Amino acid sequence: MAEATQTEAGVVEAYERLAREVQSRPESIPSAIHNLLLKLAETHPGAVYWIVRKFYQEYLRLYVSDTGYIGIADRYEPDLMYPGDIALYMVPESPKEGDVVQISFTDKDEVSVYVIHGRVVRYNEDQSIQVADTSTGEEYKVVGWNILGTLVKVIPFGSDAWQELFPASGVPKDWVATSIEENIRSVRESEVPGKDEAVAELKRRLEQLV
Repeated sequence: MAEATQTEAGVVEAYERLAREVQSRPESIPSAIHNLLLKLAETHPGAVYWIVRKFYQEYLRLYVSDTGYIGIADRYEPDLMYPGDIALYMVPESPKEGDVVQISFTDKDEVSVYVIHGRVVRYNEDQSIQVADTSTGEEYKVVGWNILGTLVKVIPFGSDAWQELFPASGVPKDWVATSIEENIRSVRESEVPGKDEAVAELKRRLEQLV
């Protein structure tokens, strides 16, 4: 028992020392914390996002089910979204089977960060989550902190709701146009079913932007 207590005390002391180092940085405390999280996110982006959510829940009493975010799609995903669409996400505690979720993970060397959409296939016995990439069908085994949010609605490009929300996003239309141009090239070179219709829709959107 004494050894366990000493070990716990050592852990507490280590984190207290780390906190003092952050507080003693020449930049402001928020900037120092931000820079530390950015460094950690280089290899563990999902873990950083997950712990920020837990902070909201445990310290500020803002439960994760009350939170959400929006994103501007930058790629064509069959039967799901086109670049320029607005995607609305919620952050539930436990996604259900069949839910489409946004996932963040790194490669084996923890160098490149990937963000994809996947459909929840099942929960595994080890508490990991089996998901299938919505674009390729390839399955991955992820853990809770890999999941950023659950897709709840897609607002189509150019719709009334899109016209109302997009200006508030701060995303430049030039960025959307560039994404559409890149998708036109990639879809043309792909074997995705219905690619002619997809390219036609992408061209229609591009004409509206330029």
